[in-house]
Amino acid sequence: MRKLLDKELVVVTGAANGIGRAIAERFISEGADLIVSDHNLENAKKVYEGNSQVVDILEVDATNVNDLEKIAESVKKTGRKLKAVLPIVGNGPQSPIPEVTPEQFHLTMNLNVFSAFFTVQKVLPYMSNKSSIVLISSIAGFQGGKNAIVYNAAKAAVRSMARSFTGELAVKGIRANAISPGPTETKAFTNFIHGDEERRSQIVSQLPIGHIGKPSEIAAIALFLASDESSYVTGAEIIADGGFTNR
Repeated sequence: MRKLLDKELVVVTGAANGIGRAIAERFISEGADLIVSDHNLENAKKVYEGNSQVVDILEVDATNVNDLEKIAESVKKTGRKLKAVLPIVGNGPQSPIPEVTPEQFHLTMNLNVFSAFFTVQKVLPYMSNKSSIVLISSIAGFQGGKNAIVYNAAKAAVRSMARSFTGELAVKGIRANAISPGPTETKAFTNFIHGDEERRSQIVSQLPIGHIGKPSEIAAIALFLASDESSYVTGAEIIADGGFTNR
């Protein structure tokens, strides 16, 4: 049985942990050849070094456009077209409105919006009419929780970017979609609850599906959107939150 991404070339950023790692590992299991990047090269090498399907492991600061050009150069060297690009870098500091500093604002926008846009822009010349862009937004992008106004706005911009990429790139046959996860078992979620098990239980109680999301569950959606299984899906947002926003 042919795997969904058999011998297809894919770029995944932020691939050393969390959702990015889960996506990269799932794509490898589906036959993809990967170019992976992370700001922590040592961690990325621990995960991917020696894997024959990993074409390149790059140290990339996704807020630095010169670093993002390393990804494009790596793709160019392969002489191949990209099947999919998944810029997974995100997050940012949280503060109430009066305490947000210009530095926090710019960092959050750079991590979430700048990194996604310029990753796509740099690899665009190596995409074809069978290529897919998969962005990671968040339910924060339309829900609007407190103490996270800049992060919420950044994730709303990512949602919008998927639609805007679609509007401009559909003529080239390139699809673009976004995934908006809810609470997911990542380091960012652990930091969010600060080890407070009561807070964790409160969040679980608000999830109709009954558990915090697993990175592997987000990876399954990313696989669908990156592969030809979703050939008629573009400009869409898939909410993967266990029913959190439906309560």
